[in-house]
Amino acid sequence: MAQTSGETAAAGGTVPNPLHAYLNALLKRVQAAQERLHNKQQRPAVTIANGSAWSSTTATLWAGEFSKQAAKYVAGVRALNDGVEELLRRTPATCTPEEAARWRAKLGGHGGR
Repeated sequence: MAQTSGETAAAGGTVPNPLHAYLNALLKRVQAAQERLHNKQQRPAVTIANGSAWSSTTATLWAGEFSKQAAKYVAGVRALNDGVEELLRRTPATCTPEEAARWRAKLGGHGGR
């Protein structure tokens, strides 16, 4: 007969790790932000680069600045994504019921839901 989650916990088994769930949810949010950032920068970058936005010395200088700033934002969000992925790799998907209770208390109810 299969054990219920309550029976598993009572028997000293493992339960889903709230930290793992939280990091999964956080990673999805970071990836969504990464996608939005890419999409918002794509059109201006193309129109500035091909000269269809405007053409002048100032436009050329501004295009270079836009590209540099865009690259900084993309690199920052990529680093955040990489950091969360690394934490997720090191965080077990399950833990003891006691550890789960401690993580739920530390996360203040943000258990990845």
